[in-house]
Amino acid sequence: NGLYVNSYACRADSAGASEDFRAVRANGTGRTQSLAYHMIQSFAPGEVTPEQALQIGEELCDRFLKGDYQYVLAVHSDRKHIHTHIIFNNTNLYNGLSFTTEHNQGKKSERAWAELRQISDELCRENGLSVINQPEKGQGVSYYEYAHQKVGTSWKDKLRIKIAEVALYSRDFQDFLQKCTECGIEYVYKPQNKVKLKFRLSGEGQQKFTRADTLGADFTAERIAEQIAEIQKSKADTERLAEKKKSEKPVAPPMPIITPTQPTTPKTDYVYKPPIDEEFYRAFGIHLDEVEKPAPTESKASEKKEDVWAAIRGMRDSDKMIADLESGGITSLADLRSFFWNVHHDDDHTDELAVLDKKIKSVDKLIKMMKQRSEHSAIYKQYRECSAFSQKRLRKKNAAAIDSYEQADKYIKEHIKAYSSDGKQPKRSELEQMLIDLKNEYNALVPEHNNFLKRQAAAAPYKKSVRTYLEKQHQQERERQYQEKKLTQQKKKDTLE
Repeated sequence: NGLYVNSYACRADSAGASEDFRAVRANGTGRTQSLAYHMIQSFAPGEVTPEQALQIGEELCDRFLKGDYQYVLAVHSDRKHIHTHIIFNNTNLYNGLSFTTEHNQGKKSERAWAELRQISDELCRENGLSVINQPEKGQGVSYYEYAHQKVGTSWKDKLRIKIAEVALYSRDFQDFLQKCTECGIEYVYKPQNKVKLKFRLSGEGQQKFTRADTLGADFTAERIAEQIAEIQKSKADTERLAEKKKSEKPVAPPMPIITPTQPTTPKTDYVYKPPIDEEFYRAFGIHLDEVEKPAPTESKASEKKEDVWAAIRGMRDSDKMIADLESGGITSLADLRSFFWNVHHDDDHTDELAVLDKKIKSVDKLIKMMKQRSEHSAIYKQYRECSAFSQKRLRKKNAAAIDSYEQADKYIKEHIKAYSSDGKQPKRSELEQMLIDLKNEYNALVPEHNNFLKRQAAAAPYKKSVRTYLEKQHQQERERQYQEKKLTQQKKKDTLE
């Protein structure tokens, strides 16, 4: 009877959810034929109540979908094993891309579902529920490998994770190989051989190289190159869509109609307010009385200060909650709403700081390698100028210094090109100045970003309860309107009779 049903960014009934899903798809890229995905989360008989299943299902959606996709969730208790059905829209609420494009990467959908299973298992363990731990059939994992996976000592698992991370940030296959060296992955790539590609984790005790094809079908040289191309295409599509939206010219507001009774000179305090689209606000659980309205025409002295928390004053312990939010920098319900979904905040510099941090580490390591090479340049020069016989004796005596020089020289040659301009390599002093500038840029963003993190932390304990409360209020209002409509129709019918 709809008792254990919930939804996110859409109505909870099937017809309403379908309409809301369709509205989001209409603004998407339209490149996928899949409309939605269906997930089922099942529990062992007698382990959970329907209320617990509903709570765990919501947490699963929050962690897996990260607020980017609409969903409807329903708990079924008609079987011995309680289970939850979740339908989520295939189109992203904010950028119009499909879940298939962003997470499945073409036909390789098992990646997304492996992540889903991992999150579900984590939630079950957190709630003291049983988890199926045995390996699935058909995975092609030997018992030796499975035993190492259980205790966390599998080189293959560690390699898979690291290689996937490197591929995500690579421009092409050659860039991938270069970044492997930076990230502590040694490789042997010989495309003419039968075994084309091998990997080894340096500095972690792995003795032998691991063949790429033994890691899985996705880790061969060809598939890595294909997946990098797919990732780059997806990123390019996202950037192109963002640029297109950015370049769209805003529609000019309509001019006010002047009647004979109106003054012919426009008011200086006139502010255009777009018409209120009721369906848009209802789709996101927003009451129309919460939407910003034009300022009253009375004098400022008679104006009353608007209560920015009016819509949640009826919640339990609302005064304490509002005080906590305001002390954390959340100044209004509208501000709190911005944390309901994955909305971009201007003071959120997570991505910018990550990019800067990566650049700082790269430049810093390059400077260290230059210093290391400079320290051993004298002995290496002497070594190079010796005869072949003397070189052997000198190398044996100064092996550490010569190896250190060659290691630094190799690293510099591989990475200095990224900082070259017009074919001219930068000096160490120029790189040191670049490092200072990058650190200054990083430090300039930190205070504002810390303020965002403070606001985010303040919103976290309350956003779910507030969102649920507003959705229930909205649902009650819809039911009231429906009853009024039925009553009006009945009155008309009685009058006609």
